[in-house]
Amino acid sequence: MLWACFARALAAFTDCSNNIRTLFGLSFPFLLEYAAINSMLDQINSCLDHLEEKNDYLHACLKELLESNRQTRLEFQQQSKQQNREDDVQGSQPPI
Repeated sequence: MLWACFARALAAFTDCSNNIRTLFGLSFPFLLEYAAINSMLDQINSCLDHLEEKNDYLHACLKELLESNRQTRLEFQQQSKQQNREDDVQGSQPPI
């Protein structure tokens, strides 16, 4: 009787062990695929980080260019106003 109980327990363990091996065998390709997808996502994330850095740099450069253009336009407007005042003063003086 004891041997029969031991045999049944051993058979149950063997069946369970086979089931685990079967599940692992089925899951292993999915685990490899998951690892490959995870690696690709890491690479994409790295590329996106690099693009974000470039975008930030370009944004800063464009803001600097915009400010430079504003300054140049203001200087040009001031010079133009000054030139118009000088022309008005010269035009209002009687000829000699």
